[in-house]
Amino acid sequence: MSAPPEICAWAPWWTSDQRRRFLHLVESVVQARFGHHAVDEVDGTVAVEKMDCVLGLSNLAQTCRSSDPDDWRLIIYNHVARLDDFAPDVLAERLGDYERLQPDLRVRVVSAQHLCHIDAVRDPLPLGLFACLSVDLDGAASPVDRSYFEDWGVEHAEVMAIALANTLMAEPLAPMEAEELSGQFRVFSGYSLFVSGHLLDFARTVPDIGPQGAVVTIPAAHTVMVCPVETNEQFVDHSASMMAASYIRYLAGPNSVSPNALWWRPGHPLAGFARLDNQSFELAAPEPLRSRLLAGRRGD
Repeated sequence: MSAPPEICAWAPWWTSDQRRRFLHLVESVVQARFGHHAVDEVDGTVAVEKMDCVLGLSNLAQTCRSSDPDDWRLIIYNHVARLDDFAPDVLAERLGDYERLQPDLRVRVVSAQHLCHIDAVRDPLPLGLFACLSVDLDGAASPVDRSYFEDWGVEHAEVMAIALANTLMAEPLAPMEAEELSGQFRVFSGYSLFVSGHLLDFARTVPDIGPQGAVVTIPAAHTVMVCPVETNEQFVDHSASMMAASYIRYLAGPNSVSPNALWWRPGHPLAGFARLDNQSFELAAPEPLRSRLLAGRRGD
């Protein structure tokens, strides 16, 4: 195991002792269920030889952080047990039959970290995000490795279109009320890990957004936050409030995606709006929106 720093990016809220307690329980459960494994405390992963997979631990750590430590072992066991759905023989059978698989194809928006250990079928999005082709495994989400896709003999665009249509139809995204949030922005949520896919055809979900579109964040897999674009000082304040609230949700998790903000417009490709993933704020909005925002902030 690599020597870790005092604070690890995948669990920055824990002391080294708390982190090691969590990892000890993870190793105990994985060893009992699957045998040989290797934990990387720096990256926050566990490689399970029997399953031929690498399991990221950040989401599991976020769940445990918000739970009583006496419940950690059970939480870890229930999480690790889902690896059975990702066993090589199970995936080969499920993903080998494209015709039967089609209704279960989905698209979800993920960060680059989510794709570190798999050559997944995906489309790049701005600011380090990707539209990832996935399969709904009875509530669990499995990215589709390119090796399976290449055996299907279908076009990339066709598969992504089918997966997006399935996502929009089967994974509802609904507005939610949140009393702790201030500002003129909206929060949408859903039950599945795939609701972030609505970002790729947002006009269906939020049809009342004007031609200037909206700033959108996906702090976690179940949450999408939206602030309609206006070129005035109020919009600057409202979007800043939304990004602050989004950043808090991103840090808290679980299933964190990205603290960054995108600009969505009807009939236009997604564009970057702001970066917050480098421990600072960087306006990434393209022209002419960038100049109008700066002018609105100055009151010009």
